[in-house]
Amino acid sequence: MDHKTLKISDILKMKSFSITSILQLSPDGEWLAYVVKDPNRKPSSQQEITEFSGSLSTGAPVHAYCSEIWVTNIRTNESYRLGSEVGVDWAPRWSPDGRYLAFCSDRMGAPQLWVWDRIENKQRRISDKPICPIDDFEAPQWTSDGKQLISRLRPDDMDTSTIISTDSNGQAINVWQTETDEQFSSEDKLNPVAYLKADLAVFNFETGDVSILMRGLYSLDMSLSPNNTTVAVMNLTGPEKLTSQTTLFELLLVPLDGTPIRRLATKIRHGARVVSWALDGEQLVYAAHPDGLFLASTQNEEQKNLTANIAENPRFFTRPLWSTSGDTIFCGFDENVWELAADGSGARKLTEGLNRDIVGIIAKVGTHTVWQSSEERSICIQTHDRESKKDGFYMLNTAEASATCLFEEPIHLYHPWSILEDFEVVGDGTQIIYRSEDTTGPEEIWTFDIATGKRRQVTELNPHLYNLDFGEIRIIKSETVEDQCFRHVLMLPANYEAGKCYPLIAWVYPGESLSSFAYCFGFQKRTEINFQLLAAQGFAVLGVDMPLESNESLKDMSEFVLSVVDEVIEMGIADPNRLGLMGFSYGGYSTAGVITQTTRFKVAACGGGLYNLTSFYGQLSKQGHSSRIGWAEEGQGRMGGSLWEQRQRYIDNSPIFHLDKIETPLFIYCGDGFEGADYAQSGELFSGLRRLNKKATFAWYRGEGHHPFGWRLECQTDCWERILDWFEKHL
Repeated sequence: MDHKTLKISDILKMKSFSITSILQLSPDGEWLAYVVKDPNRKPSSQQEITEFSGSLSTGAPVHAYCSEIWVTNIRTNESYRLGSEVGVDWAPRWSPDGRYLAFCSDRMGAPQLWVWDRIENKQRRISDKPICPIDDFEAPQWTSDGKQLISRLRPDDMDTSTIISTDSNGQAINVWQTETDEQFSSEDKLNPVAYLKADLAVFNFETGDVSILMRGLYSLDMSLSPNNTTVAVMNLTGPEKLTSQTTLFELLLVPLDGTPIRRLATKIRHGARVVSWALDGEQLVYAAHPDGLFLASTQNEEQKNLTANIAENPRFFTRPLWSTSGDTIFCGFDENVWELAADGSGARKLTEGLNRDIVGIIAKVGTHTVWQSSEERSICIQTHDRESKKDGFYMLNTAEASATCLFEEPIHLYHPWSILEDFEVVGDGTQIIYRSEDTTGPEEIWTFDIATGKRRQVTELNPHLYNLDFGEIRIIKSETVEDQCFRHVLMLPANYEAGKCYPLIAWVYPGESLSSFAYCFGFQKRTEINFQLLAAQGFAVLGVDMPLESNESLKDMSEFVLSVVDEVIEMGIADPNRLGLMGFSYGGYSTAGVITQTTRFKVAACGGGLYNLTSFYGQLSKQGHSSRIGWAEEGQGRMGGSLWEQRQRYIDNSPIFHLDKIETPLFIYCGDGFEGADYAQSGELFSGLRRLNKKATFAWYRGEGHHPFGWRLECQTDCWERILDWFEKHL
């Protein structure tokens, strides 16, 4: 069988699943709805690119670009694509009887609610009222009788320019003062997210009539109670302070009958905004980091902290799920799955000694209830092995607190973006539906039969990638002088020959476990390029797991990266005279920093980074926020104080002040990024290298956001071609 070399065009025409959409299974367990991104799909209107926007010109979320909805019968693999050839469709949700599939679409020029009739195979628009979506995982909510849907409605008085552009608050003159955050009204603090503002509305499924439950919300999450009486809303209230990156939420209970709205909690931090309803709809649990997991009654003001006596500042990594009996809650925090009595009488740790990272707990379809085996008192969890980097599922016997492996393979299972997202289980209770990929192919949907132990592929999105040569993966270990053990991922060149030395490109991002993406196709998750393209050109690629501990970043990063590179050289794989380095975002910062400390890398590429901590520190947003201060002092920057308290530390750890030491040719690339910060920082780096007569090329992709995987195809193509050419030319 003839094998071919992977090309950029092969990657760019790949279909993929939306990274912000979850699988939606029909109530009868027969049909699966999901969102596919097809690069060849035509938008409903062309967008003039002048600056980066979080929304398309229609008002649909930018994440939904080129999205379409597919439905597949998971038993027969019979599949249908919904919608027309034009526009974007996203956020599907089945009706309670499984006949209808509601979804969002901008095919008529604005985001609106639509529905597909599975029996008659017809689609219709529910209402011509524009909705106000955020991301495609926020699907419309059906009432249990199938007669109404809850969604976010675009306010009548909203200036649509704030939907398309968040770069300005629309005023010609802005005046700010330094005295206190209190001078900013709630509206002022929320100016950067004005596009989130929406009315909470009820749509009549048959007539399209709309009634307003609450106006002017900045809700990121909403969940209708199972008894159809109340919508729980996580409403954004603004930044913790104007110099902080932390955003805060309040939890509101919005009754459908028009009775007064209740505020259950305030100052909930972004990372813990989870709500799960009990089956009777009379209780809910919510996480409020750093305080704990709270049980609240919708009938009165009573609340209790279920984790008060077992964990201090618990860190949640799964959403809480109820048992079918309603007397127990399962939740993941502090690296374990816990069983909590709903009456607050006690808690048990269920996964101590498992020696696996727990990624998620399987929920029943369309509920906040845990799926439990019919044969024994067991729940199912998704796991990741830090050592082998394999993913899989375990059955957890809650009575004995013991776990049994269902399967664990060299694959990468879909990891939700947030702990709000569900995994789905077929209604008959014997199959798990999941998304997975491996080193030789992108994500597909699979089923696993718990009774037989058999797995079956359901979708086939990219047959054009069959019979291509791909680089193989190796996990390598290293130890520091402090006896810390790290694992790194090495991708060998396609058609690798043992004993032959190859040019090596080290990929860096301090604080991120890059080896966790070992079995992603081309390390594609959160990366700037599919690294199988580099393997196809004869390069070896090393993903370096690097700690993020020191506030002397540049010196420490250089020593750490070189020690790992030397191990690959000693293995006889890497040519010591042909070493390259690349990274994006904070990895771009790291790349520029490392080559100020060593001349061993013959070529480097950095994208979307920050290179001058002193100028980045003082960046003021066009809405008057100074959140970069929080990033530098307490966040990823780790400077441990203000610019004036730690002046020398900011200078020492800013590549811009050490450009005179660079001898490595550098390719710099970026979009506009965060309010133009990517361009400003990259331009400053390039200007410094130009003044010093250093060899550098700067490519600015105007109108694009921070992450290259969201760029237009022509910009991705150009950027990837330049990266490949740059390394081929210099290595």
